[in-house]
Amino acid sequence: MQDLPLILSDETKINAVDIETLYKIFKKDFIDNQAILNINSINYIITVKPEINCDCPFAMGNKPERFWHIITKKEYDSKKRNNPCPEDKEKNRVYSASRAKRIHWIKQTIDNVANEHIKYFFEDYGEPTHFIWDTKRFFIVLIKHLGLTNNLLVTAYPVHKNKYRDYKARLKKYES
Repeated sequence: MQDLPLILSDETKINAVDIETLYKIFKKDFIDNQAILNINSINYIITVKPEINCDCPFAMGNKPERFWHIITKKEYDSKKRNNPCPEDKEKNRVYSASRAKRIHWIKQTIDNVANEHIKYFFEDYGEPTHFIWDTKRFFIVLIKHLGLTNNLLVTAYPVHKNKYRDYKARLKKYES
């Protein structure tokens, strides 16, 4: 699966056309259609809480907070932050082209959890979380487990080489 051919060459800039294109994918995959994670014949219904909207960031319309969270990443360098969001917990997030252009991978990864190159593990380190890791595309999806009928899509992002060993160790621990 290829990355989206959006005008996303600059990691820090986004335009309204790109936002609407990304949002259409998000809406189709998680609002208009129900997303379900099937693990060992158990169906976990995934939500994005579409009723929790946010007018931020980047002054490009009112969209679900989960959408904004998926196309941004945490930034610790205050000079690089480009998020005007008034919410303190989201203030340190910046637009991420590398996450945004893979938005269409999220539901595909969840739907194909049974494929041999997609690994699943579950951790409960304060917040029980499903991890769906596509080892072939170096991509991971995190879903907070709140029960069978309520699992919140938290985020999804490319797994860089410096994190690969960490996820491999976590998977091994889960499997043992």
